[in-house]
Amino acid sequence: MLPSSQKGFSGAARWAVYDLGHTAFSMIVLAVMFPILFNDYWSASLPEPSEKTFWYSLTLAGASILVALLSPLLAVAAQSGGLRMKFFRVLAGTGIAGMAALALVGEGAWQAAALIYIAAAIGFFGANLFYDSLLLDVAAPEKRHFVSGVSFSLGYLGGVILLGGIFVWTQFLSETISVGWLFVFGAIWWLAFALPLLLRRESAPAKKTDTADEISPFRKNLAELRETCVAFWRERRVRWFMLAYFCYIDGVHTIITSAVRYGNALGFSQTDLFLALFIVQIFGVPCAMLFGQFGKLFGARAVLFAALSIYIGVSVYGAVMPTGTLAFFGFEISPMFILAALIGMVQGGVQALSRSFFATLIPPGREISFFGFYSMIGRCSTILGPILLALIAAVFPAGEDGLFSTRAGIGAIALLFVAGMVLLAKVGKKS
Repeated sequence: MLPSSQKGFSGAARWAVYDLGHTAFSMIVLAVMFPILFNDYWSASLPEPSEKTFWYSLTLAGASILVALLSPLLAVAAQSGGLRMKFFRVLAGTGIAGMAALALVGEGAWQAAALIYIAAAIGFFGANLFYDSLLLDVAAPEKRHFVSGVSFSLGYLGGVILLGGIFVWTQFLSETISVGWLFVFGAIWWLAFALPLLLRRESAPAKKTDTADEISPFRKNLAELRETCVAFWRERRVRWFMLAYFCYIDGVHTIITSAVRYGNALGFSQTDLFLALFIVQIFGVPCAMLFGQFGKLFGARAVLFAALSIYIGVSVYGAVMPTGTLAFFGFEISPMFILAALIGMVQGGVQALSRSFFATLIPPGREISFFGFYSMIGRCSTILGPILLALIAAVFPAGEDGLFSTRAGIGAIALLFVAGMVLLAKVGKKS
């Protein structure tokens, strides 16, 4: 039984507010500034667009692979109550420091930018594993859905505020204040909203023991992890769903992390790219709820098939997307806005329905441990897409306009959604 003080509003509030803080990394680094600066500034020494795509994609994949390799060890540490907050502080601090350090990277130093990004991403995603596990401490079972929803709402709020700040900074202040300072501002933002949680005491502090006593709990956690893996694999429907989820959510995250850079490579203005990001978020909120209602009416798996079909269309449209304006009901609009609207329609719906559908597959008594794996796979699932982009950039020629391999890479992401649909079909009905 947890102390009431840790289940109250104060504990839940400081936990939820962290989502407002770490959104700075999601928006400034993952979604906007790192893709643009890597393409236009840090990789200026690379002569071909295909080379830029190759090394950018490998950077994303490298960070995700390292997170994937570290995640089982981090999951074991998360199960050990006395170490959880220590690991969380170290990883969050690494992410914050790495984000600020990106401001120091000079033009053409893409290697330094890539290494700092990888370190910061490990800190960001690793800290999130511990952050997710803390929900069980800060909220009573009957309040967890509400508290989790509040944290997501704060994250969206932070995204809108930060995106507006990035737009103002890059459009009106960049001539007097370097855009590199955006990374420092983001790091300060993250730290400020993270402090309430970083200063939180561990609910079950570790006791000082001798070496033999320290080894035993660690071995116990490893045994529990191995047992969970075996149980996870024995559940046929869970196994097929997670294989499907690994494929299609990798495609979702690859599009999230590559869309701005792709639009920048095609020559769209920063204004168009910022407006496209706003459109994604604006469409995402109501459409996620709408997809939830569709899931109740038609079943989550059927609606997931429909959403993944739209994502295949997103990949194909992105590959052939024109760079000029399009006439739409008498208005001239950027093709990026159509792409953003399509992504916004399905992005939140896929994530929400995947989580709710997975919840129906979990056997009783395995909820926490199985969701730990679900969270782990979701956090480190930007591997297949970036590797696919890098391979295509390395194999295919750039073309006359220098963009053929870049366009082909975006189109190839459709393969991940096709694979996800094939594997999802194997989930079937409960036998």
